[in-house]
Amino acid sequence: MNYKKIKKAAIELSKKKESEKNNFLECLSHTLLVNKRKVLEANQKDLERAKKDNFSPAFLERLTLNEYGLTEMVEKVYEMQRLTSGIGEIIEERITKEKLKLQKIRVPIGVIAIIYEARPEVTIDVTSLCIKSGNVAILKGGSEALETNKILFLCIKLALQKAFFLIDSVTFIASRNRTTIEKLLKQNNVIDLVIARGSYQMVKNIQSSSSIPVLAHSAGGARIYIDKSADISIIKNILINAKTTKPSACNSLDTIVLHKSLESLLPQIIKTLKKHNVEIINNKWSKEFLDLRVSIKIVNNEDEAIEFVNNYSKKHSEGLIAEDKNLIDKFVNSIDAAVLFINSSPRLNDGYVFGLGSEMGIATGKLHARGPVGLKELTIYKWIAYGKGHIRE
Repeated sequence: MNYKKIKKAAIELSKKKESEKNNFLECLSHTLLVNKRKVLEANQKDLERAKKDNFSPAFLERLTLNEYGLTEMVEKVYEMQRLTSGIGEIIEERITKEKLKLQKIRVPIGVIAIIYEARPEVTIDVTSLCIKSGNVAILKGGSEALETNKILFLCIKLALQKAFFLIDSVTFIASRNRTTIEKLLKQNNVIDLVIARGSYQMVKNIQSSSSIPVLAHSAGGARIYIDKSADISIIKNILINAKTTKPSACNSLDTIVLHKSLESLLPQIIKTLKKHNVEIINNKWSKEFLDLRVSIKIVNNEDEAIEFVNNYSKKHSEGLIAEDKNLIDKFVNSIDAAVLFINSSPRLNDGYVFGLGSEMGIATGKLHARGPVGLKELTIYKWIAYGKGHIRE
């Protein structure tokens, strides 16, 4: 990897107009469609290998890229073209008493390294986000999706060439050697931000090893508290959607927290879950299942519910089903999580659903960005001072 070329690419990319970035995205969409068969064939190779290596069903689901998934991937790239990055906009402006004009303007972060496992669609999502927001991307996908990612990166290179972008605007690390990541995480003179997407252990290892700021969530899974004031008619749909639409997702339901006054609903809830092949697990409150399993906790009151949710939350997605406005306000103010879902499914925690075009992932930290990381979260600002011979007295 030539870091001098990467830094040069970052400078050149920062000069690109929005129309030029959109042209790249157009080229990328077209190239993906042209190479559709190659991408799907490569993914089959990755899946066959993963099955031989006895990866879990949840992992295989995350690794799979079918025709529907590829179509959705291309649609996200098209959607990205319709969004505005905001690069160059004036965030804040003021004039001092000495008539010095100050402007805070939005700018790209610079060079972003993205380290991720399984999900091959991430390769295209993060490339689109980085280029649109004016950032150079260094991609390190998991070895399990290597064949798929190689073809996807070929599409990216072809699109860069067609759009007249420097080829080093996006770098893909194909090496399976773990020391590659270790070396990458020490390049704080070149890389401005690391984004980690993957298993709890992988993310924790990156956070502890990196000399570069890391944006990530190390674990997910949601709790949904069903209050005594809940609208009974919406409970089933929310729970089934939250647990069964994609059990392997980090925003799926792990624990149902039920007010004791609604305990009579429990047999019906369990019966409905079992119809959808959901297994009920006892007393595993801190477990991120990533599977068709869920735990159930009965609480005596709202304070106990809030304490329970905060105690076991991964600060990712948490939910509440309630009609009591005071309780809703209390829940919103008391629960420490990136995104809260009131009378709605936590499966909605997604950059595309939020209208961000796509996302880098869900950030659960409290510096710079939180929740779905979209275009604006991949920018920073700098101050510009406009004077007329001003000096410090």
